[in-house]
Amino acid sequence: MAELSTIDRKALVWRWRHFALFSGPEWHRLLSLRTAIFVVEQACPYLEADEKDPECWHLELLHNEQLIGTLRVAPPGVSYSECSIGRVAVHADYRECGLGRDLMLRALDFCDARWPEGVRLSAQAYLTAFYESMGFVMTHGPYYEDNIEHVEMLKKN
Repeated sequence: MAELSTIDRKALVWRWRHFALFSGPEWHRLLSLRTAIFVVEQACPYLEADEKDPECWHLELLHNEQLIGTLRVAPPGVSYSECSIGRVAVHADYRECGLGRDLMLRALDFCDARWPEGVRLSAQAYLTAFYESMGFVMTHGPYYEDNIEHVEMLKKN
């Protein structure tokens, strides 16, 4: 596992891309990370790649040219009437370094600049406090999605 102090933050590369701009190998790399976390690690068999991906902007976080984090932003009308953030994933070797928060803060800036009416998300329930610390409030739930307890949350600007 990487320690916060051992990550050369200058070696981190942040890249936003719309789905349409990915090459096949780049998209495969992103899906491999998401599937490793959401399907294999969480033992949750479901169709990880969905019909929303082609409508979304995807943030990639690379360290020494390795993809270590990602999330997606769906424009308003794709998942909710507001824009939404989802599929927030950090490679297991890079957790507890604050990178999940860094991903989310970059996503919130991205959303605020484009869709100032607010951001909605469906969070795994155990992460409620994490999202509350960034200004989200629970609006619905708990409910089960793919056999994992979730809550719907909203951050108004």
